[in-house]
Amino acid sequence: MTSRVENRDEGGTDAGAAPPQEARPAPPPQRAKRFPWLVFGIVFALVLITRIVITPRPTAPKPVLDLPAYTLTDHHGKPFGAADLRGKPYIADFVFTSCPSVCPRLTKRMVEVQKRTADLGEKLHLVTFSVDPETDTPEVLAAYGRKYGADDTRWTFLTGPLGEVETVVLRGFKIAMGKKETPEGILEIFHGERLVLVDGEGKIRGFYDADDAGIEAIVRDARLVLDR
Repeated sequence: MTSRVENRDEGGTDAGAAPPQEARPAPPPQRAKRFPWLVFGIVFALVLITRIVITPRPTAPKPVLDLPAYTLTDHHGKPFGAADLRGKPYIADFVFTSCPSVCPRLTKRMVEVQKRTADLGEKLHLVTFSVDPETDTPEVLAAYGRKYGADDTRWTFLTGPLGEVETVVLRGFKIAMGKKETPEGILEIFHGERLVLVDGEGKIRGFYDADDAGIEAIVRDARLVLDR
């Protein structure tokens, strides 16, 4: 008989047998992979909510000056003044129709305000005061308004006797106006170039430069005054 000799290693296993494979850990559940993203989302939401709660909402500017009562003449030739604007916030500017430089720019800014507040309708009024009332008659102002596309239902142009206009502009609005003589002996009209926001109680809420930032601010504040 032929004998068979089995080769075994010291551990008692067959030398030719394949070594046992090490056990591999089971893959983690799919939801475990989403856990960090869930935490991130919660933290982000909390930070966002905190910023919304902590960040104060913009508020309307406080009154800085009371306007005295006044009555002038509008571009239809009718009396018009503070009593007609009672309960209506308005934005005012100061120009004269024969001005070749600054005034057209100011009027175009008012046109921009008119467009950006069109949704407010007659809730917000626009008022332009002539600082050369001796030249700017109601008829002249009406033509000036038509030239720039002024909405007759919410934009009023005012003129009147020079003394009364000066009282309103200088003493009421605290806006400069007047005439000065040039070295050539020519009288030039000068005036302030800022826009003014007035609330429905006749109180001035702010003075604004007629630049991009100023227009943005006066439109925003006018809406805040209306929402109060």
